[in-house]
Amino acid sequence: MSDPNIEARILLALRALQNDPKLSLRRAAGIYQVRYWTLYRRQKGILSTRDSIPKSRKLSDLEEQIIVQFILDLDSRGFPPRLRCVEEMANRLLADRETPPVGKRWASNFVKRHKDLKTHFPRKYDYQRAKCEDPTIIRNWFRLVANVIAKYGIRPDEIYNFDETSFMMGVIASGMAVTGAERRGRPKSVQPGNREWITVIQAINAEGQAIPPFIIGAGQYHLAHWYRESNLPGDWAIATSPNGWTDNEIGLEWLKHFDRCTSKQSKNRYRLLILDGHQSHHSVDFERYCKANKIITLCIPPHSSHLLQPLDVGCFGLLKKAYGREIEHLIRCSVTHISKTEFLPAFYTAYQATMTEKNIKAAFRGAGLAPLDPQSVISKLDVQLRTPTPVEEVVSPSTKGRNHYIHSTLGPSRVDVRFLGNYKVDVAHIRPEWNGCTHVDL
Repeated sequence: MSDPNIEARILLALRALQNDPKLSLRRAAGIYQVRYWTLYRRQKGILSTRDSIPKSRKLSDLEEQIIVQFILDLDSRGFPPRLRCVEEMANRLLADRETPPVGKRWASNFVKRHKDLKTHFPRKYDYQRAKCEDPTIIRNWFRLVANVIAKYGIRPDEIYNFDETSFMMGVIASGMAVTGAERRGRPKSVQPGNREWITVIQAINAEGQAIPPFIIGAGQYHLAHWYRESNLPGDWAIATSPNGWTDNEIGLEWLKHFDRCTSKQSKNRYRLLILDGHQSHHSVDFERYCKANKIITLCIPPHSSHLLQPLDVGCFGLLKKAYGREIEHLIRCSVTHISKTEFLPAFYTAYQATMTEKNIKAAFRGAGLAPLDPQSVISKLDVQLRTPTPVEEVVSPSTKGRNHYIHSTLGPSRVDVRFLGNYKVDVAHIRPEWNGCTHVDL
């Protein structure tokens, strides 16, 4: 690849030749310290090495560098793309000049050609393992959020979280029921029976504001009575998909809806959009639109939405419970089937009751985002880990080599004695006041 400094000097020389007809080619080459024949070829329209496309490749060096930077940018914000996504990026560039798409092995070979990139199989976590590894991950997450806020000068009303949640229209979530003392077995609740899915995409900000929801129902067409009988606000959006779920196209439509609802308030400033790793949330088109409209996306770490995503922490649970109460009320009024016509007004009532400024601010506070407070999240974990090295071993003489007590040179660690197994009995031996405690500071 050509040296970017040399390329810059060539461009300056070409511009000088264009602006000054009296300037000779050899004189310009001397002034800007580039080779005469290199400048001669470029003036004649011969492409630079960076912009030319090798016969064995479909993309130029410059185009490949654009893709590399795009991948690195996604990875830095928690969205490492799959090979399929890299292939899609290349095909978008080729489509602009009506060139056939890349082959099946192109993405793998592309990664091998670039030392800045490598492939990994994503790690799969079970819940307990993810929970044990959370402290380090959480600290890194808050460090990333703080850096982005500082870099782009983002205000609290420009920090947004968005996520989607699904409703099975005719199914009520289980809850505690009060029955007669003589009843045996668990009580049965009547369900309206419609198991069609509805997806709701919602965004909220740290100032307690909720943008109008984006509702996705199963179907191909919009029906007039959905709107006529529900009295929904005019700024609510309704879309359809074959199964009522989100895909890349609907994800992009939601993003445009979000931009329309927030761009006037942001006044051309950057907006931070915190989201999860759903594939429709980081497609190529989604990221392109974000970049073009000053929307910075950050992906929360895997398996941590119950801790770090405000909508999961403090909003969606309340919303679903409120919706369940509305459906129970309809059942008591002898409504035996819930369609979109019944769903929309029931959801609207539940939404008005739960998507309040108070609940939204509490959700951001619970996720440690407003104000930024990593410790408020870490304190919810059962076990707080420290780096295991360096350590020194201190062996109690009374244990005769059976039980080792390890003290970290990094300072005290809080330990859950319920996880000590056979060693638990020795806690009281270390300090009598620890007998019966569930957590101790070592």
